[in-house]
Amino acid sequence: MRLNELTGRRVVLLGLGADVRAAVPAIEAVKPEALVVVEGSVPRPGPGADLERASLEEAVAGAEVFVRSPGFPRYHPLLVAARARGAAMTTPIDLWMGTIGPSRTVVAITGTKGKSTVTDLTGVLAAEAGIEVGVAGNLGVPVFDDDWAHDAPVVVLEVSSYQAADLHHVPDIAVLTYLSEDHLSWHGGLERYVADKLRVLRNEGGVAGRVLLPVAGGGAAEAVARLGIDADLALGVEIVRPPETNEAVPRHRLQNAALAAAVLAGIGGPTLTDQEIVVAARRSLPGRLDECAGPAGMLCLDDALASNPSAAAAGLAWLRTLGRDTVVILGGIDRGVDPAPLTDEAARWPAGRLRAVAVPENGSDLARTAGIPLIAAVGEVEEAARLAVEHGEPTGVVLFAPGAPTPPTVGNWQTRSDQFRAAVRGGRGIDEAAR
Repeated sequence: MRLNELTGRRVVLLGLGADVRAAVPAIEAVKPEALVVVEGSVPRPGPGADLERASLEEAVAGAEVFVRSPGFPRYHPLLVAARARGAAMTTPIDLWMGTIGPSRTVVAITGTKGKSTVTDLTGVLAAEAGIEVGVAGNLGVPVFDDDWAHDAPVVVLEVSSYQAADLHHVPDIAVLTYLSEDHLSWHGGLERYVADKLRVLRNEGGVAGRVLLPVAGGGAAEAVARLGIDADLALGVEIVRPPETNEAVPRHRLQNAALAAAVLAGIGGPTLTDQEIVVAARRSLPGRLDECAGPAGMLCLDDALASNPSAAAAGLAWLRTLGRDTVVILGGIDRGVDPAPLTDEAARWPAGRLRAVAVPENGSDLARTAGIPLIAAVGEVEEAARLAVEHGEPTGVVLFAPGAPTPPTVGNWQTRSDQFRAAVRGGRGIDEAAR
């Protein structure tokens, strides 16, 4: 949708998260007939604070357009019924792409894992090449916020499956980093999750001009092939291969860097050499296999954003090539995602070289299903990290790769990342003193 399509219509804001809050002034400026909010929390100062509140039951009765916060339950029966009778649904990123996006070169990056890394790295590489690029979207920068380069001629957007589900416009370049199971309870199953995710490539607005896929992308290539869009694309589907190297760089990091390099070339930047891609792959992001301070000789890795089994398995696959004994901390919300990638990877480890410490809610179940020997099940990440350091080999690895999302009662991924880093920073000294 476009912003001007909200003029004179009864608009309901589903949730008032950061994305929607940032969009409120732009929505109000086009003068909808009515604007109400379905929001359970106490109004906070700022955009949307003074808008009329309504329950979902009250709001759906007369709604013509729903503007959905990304995580709001799109498939709630009341919303399904409202769409069936003709109500439209959109999101801030959809409104932005429809209203402002046509005047920019838009790159949209999605995937089960790797999308934040590719998005951020594309922005860094573009800046180093002297290309003006704005970076926003799911990585925490609302598109209607003023605090980013929204006037840049090239815009790189990270798009989650929540946002893609109501996308009605396509980018100039679409990147699908990797495709496996995730968010199944929200989407209502794997088939719908994949269909929602692939709306970044094709939807009512047409087909992306160009699609970049990784050579090892889980089910990405197969899903795109089933979509049957290759003949409709202006520039086709390109399979991007990472460079071959003997350097100790995680394979999925090399793949992500290669995708970012392909985007860079696609927006008019230089073509990076294999060695330049390797250098780019070494850059770490917080919560992405990020090495952090720990006991001398021990490798402590914060992979807090590994929120599904396939992401946790990717980090472990790299560590297996290093041949270092590893203790992995597992656990979070059980979203019904198939643990098979983690199970398959654990089976490749030599006996006794991989062990786990479990945290709530499903850490014990993940370890048991994957066949990873369990040191202990504890209540919080700090205690898990201290145990992992205590029981790990002095020259081994302690990895926080939960394989599941952070429980809301705890906070978010950053909360647990900080907890892990603080605990391993204390190292064995704390554990020795506690004995």
